[in-house]
Amino acid sequence: MRRWAYLLLLVATAWPALAAKPMTVEQLEQVLAKLSGKPDTKVAQELADVEMTQRVSSARLARWEKEFPGTRTHEVLMKLADTSAFLKAPMSDVVPDPAPDAETQQRMLWLAVEYVRTTITQLPDFYATRETKHYESAPEQQPESGVGHDLGLVVNGIRALEGTGGAKSLPDAGTYSATATYRDGREVSDADAAKSKKENQPAIGLTTTGEFGPILGVVMGDAAQSDTTWLRWEQGDSEPVGVFRYSVPEDQSHYAIWMPAGAKMAELHPAYHGEIAIDPETGAILRVSVVAEMPPPHEEMQAAIMVEYAPVEIGDRSYICPVRGVALSKVPVASAATAPQGTGEAMQTQLNDVAFTNYRLFRSEAHIVEGGTAAGETTAPGANSAPAPPAATPSAEAPAAPNAAPRTDRGR
Repeated sequence: MRRWAYLLLLVATAWPALAAKPMTVEQLEQVLAKLSGKPDTKVAQELADVEMTQRVSSARLARWEKEFPGTRTHEVLMKLADTSAFLKAPMSDVVPDPAPDAETQQRMLWLAVEYVRTTITQLPDFYATRETKHYESAPEQQPESGVGHDLGLVVNGIRALEGTGGAKSLPDAGTYSATATYRDGREVSDADAAKSKKENQPAIGLTTTGEFGPILGVVMGDAAQSDTTWLRWEQGDSEPVGVFRYSVPEDQSHYAIWMPAGAKMAELHPAYHGEIAIDPETGAILRVSVVAEMPPPHEEMQAAIMVEYAPVEIGDRSYICPVRGVALSKVPVASAATAPQGTGEAMQTQLNDVAFTNYRLFRSEAHIVEGGTAAGETTAPGANSAPAPPAATPSAEAPAAPNAAPRTDRGR
């Protein structure tokens, strides 16, 4: 089974810690109702210190963004939704139907495994635009012993990510746009893309891979051999979807985290947990989250990714593909200035918001020249005038150069 890599590259700078105002989804709805009609700058300022204690769904985020069209408010709302991606859903998003019986649950999980095994590998060759917005906080000093520092909220015996701070604590660190090419059942990069990647490799940033299939293969393969239990029905775009919670122990984990270790990169395979949202009729996976449970001496670290899938048009057909991704980390940064000897390590939060758009088929264009004469060539009189073999050239857009140092490379 292919391993899904999650790469963290870090650098330190100094910045003061900022307090946050914890809010449920309902409480934020009440605040937004009071802010309706206010100027964009005013709304963004009022929301800057908010920290969610419940997950904000994509549907709810889209509704908020429609009600508040301002650019600054959009960014704040997006960061609130992204940093909440690994928290519990509010009761208003839960469908109060009874849980399916054990046989139906097993059938849903079997359909999901078959979906990953067959459907994902049968996607057509296509291009998509991947746009990554990167945010990162300044390093925050942590106590050496960890006493009094709450890194997470324990939910049903499993720690969920929390304590990332308000939107103000995650300043914009740049946007990177690239073209993803999916061919022969996997994401690939041509020589030009590889060269561009090498030349533009950032010094800092948060990098993830696997949205176009590997993450699903790793999670479903590990979850099938581990503890997977029914969680709830959740409202989908039209019909309810089934949500399962899974927990994979370290000795069965194929989830890889790469960390700087001196001049080299160290590979860890920690225990991890998360949720899988499944279409009960088809087995299509509509959302998957992965939250690492870091072993000592890295227990203060956090690393997580969430990917949402939805129908997209490619050519004249509809396929289930990634539409949104969130990667979140809280990791130590080595700096003598921010972590004096004996005071513990400085921690930095990094966030990637990724949108997958502009899906189009990978096509080849054949050009046949009448009389067998191509540009810059001549044909002798009396010679065979059959056309030369057509040259196939992919109709693709070249990947854009990064606008800032952070970069995300996904799916192999």
